[in-house]
Amino acid sequence: MLAITLPASIEANNNNPPSKPTLQGPTEGEAGKSYTYTATSTDPDGDKIYYCFDWGDGNEFCTDMVNSGESVQASHTWQEKGTYVITVTATDEHGAKSEPATLQVKMPLNLPLASDFRISKPRFGIYIFGIKVMPILGQIVIGDITVKVKADDKIKRVEFMLQLACNCGREIVHVDTSPPFEWEWNTDFDDTEIRDEGFIELYVRGYDAEWNEYTDGITLYKVRI
Repeated sequence: MLAITLPASIEANNNNPPSKPTLQGPTEGEAGKSYTYTATSTDPDGDKIYYCFDWGDGNEFCTDMVNSGESVQASHTWQEKGTYVITVTATDEHGAKSEPATLQVKMPLNLPLASDFRISKPRFGIYIFGIKVMPILGQIVIGDITVKVKADDKIKRVEFMLQLACNCGREIVHVDTSPPFEWEWNTDFDDTEIRDEGFIELYVRGYDAEWNEYTDGITLYKVRI
């Protein structure tokens, strides 16, 4: 039987776009607070896809390529009160784009401020195995360190978080429910899952008895030994 090979242009025309994503997440919240949203789409050709989130406030975020049908998560903080429309599209590896999915969110409240909630260590210095050896404008951490959070009496729970390697959210790596709020950072995480070396971002999130949320974050350079 004679085999017929279609020209590349014809094959490309047979490419189908991913399905309209499903988009799930909170529809109401507080300005200044981070919220996480989940999007899922499938590609009829089984192609890899990536998702782009338009947060409706002038900011956008696109994920890395993932397998068809694999859900992704992305977090965002709206800094001002208002009503916003999140728009998410899925694009396959050949450039075919899905119909957009939308979700309206309202940020009618301002995040309450704790009188004092921040990362106190590491802060403005070079730290070698937890000891501050030199003050600098920024943070360099060499070896293990005890991360410390300064908080007032309102705070009942603190979550310590690092960024996911996919840049699609944050992972809680430790939870402390009693002061002093600390985390012994002596674990070498999987680099394909959690970013814990080089220039990275460290976040903390605190809650009071009424589950009001307070956050702080710093960028640091981390070297493992």
